Amino acid sequence: MPYLEAQGISVELYPFADEHLMDLLHKPGHRAAKALASVHRFVHRFVEATVTRRYDAVFIHRAACIAGPALLERLVALLGRPLIYDFDDAIFKLHTTQANRRFGWLKFPGKTATICRISSHVVVGNAWLADYARQFNQNVTIIPTSIDTADYRPQKKNGSKGRVVVGWTGSSTSQTHLEMVAPLLRDLTVRRNVELRVISDREPVLDGIDYVWRRWSAKSEVEDLSHFDIGIMPMPDDEWSRGKCAAKALQYMGMGIPAVCSAVGANCEVIQHGENGLLAASEQEWISNLESLIDDAALRERLGSEGRRTVEERYSMTSCAELFAKVVRAAVSDQPSALSHQQSAVSADR
Repeated sequence: MPYLEAQGISVELYPFADEHLMDLLHKPGHRAAKALASVHRFVHRFVEATVTRRYDAVFIHRAACIAGPALLERLVALLGRPLIYDFDDAIFKLHTTQANRRFGWLKFPGKTATICRISSHVVVGNAWLADYARQFNQNVTIIPTSIDTADYRPQKKNGSKGRVVVGWTGSSTSQTHLEMVAPLLRDLTVRRNVELRVISDREPVLDGIDYVWRRWSAKSEVEDLSHFDIGIMPMPDDEWSRGKCAAKALQYMGMGIPAVCSAVGANCEVIQHGENGLLAASEQEWISNLESLIDDAALRERLGSEGRRTVEERYSMTSCAELFAKVVRAAVSDQPSALSHQQSAVSADR
């Protein structure tokens, strides 16, 4: 928001979940309380939708409500304000975890297409998502995940008694991707003297592996990441993963930490293998890449420096705010397609 302010665009936020509901949603159980709090917020959401007439444009990230069809989005569109729709995951595919599988149908993934159709402009995080959005709206701009390079910057390593630290950060949802490569990591810890560190909102299940776990906190995240010598981002090659926008890789790279990532989706747009990071498409490639970095401090330094350079040049919050400001002005002035075609070309070139 400060970067947009510098572009002459002020923003007012209307989050769906208030502090009470957010607190409930992160607790197991409490179904009745969650349902009641959600209904309460749905009612308030309709009131909030009616005030959008006072703004020059309305920006919706993922959906106006956490569940249900696109009723509120249709209401906002009917009120006549330009609607800018943004998503950075394959939310048009039903994706659930063990915790929310029973209620997954409430997400109405099909509404993504509806919101694309009724929007003045669609913003997505990578080329794969852009291909989907262009089926319903030709005014599509790719704006990748951005990194605040003032906060995420190389720091003096806080090593672990001389051992190389291999780290992972993320949410409990994506932590299943880390847990699925537990055998590989177990083998690595036998072959090399390394420490595995995990930053997340729940302790991982990594049987037979010694690891250090830190509960994720916005306040301590950068400090916790500074302990990493190598950052990893394993992912399955499926449609949900192809919609991901390489946020973990960019966090590592922004801090000058060499990244090893699955060769899936936006990871392949961000990383040029051997130049600013490493990509792996098999278990053997994972082991080989990690061992190369563990054994070669100079390689870690070179890839980390090039990763930082990549983030500064293409994925900084400043540059992405400039792109987004152009989208807002295009939507407000009803000049739709020139920018989206330009961005498509830039993305393809990457």
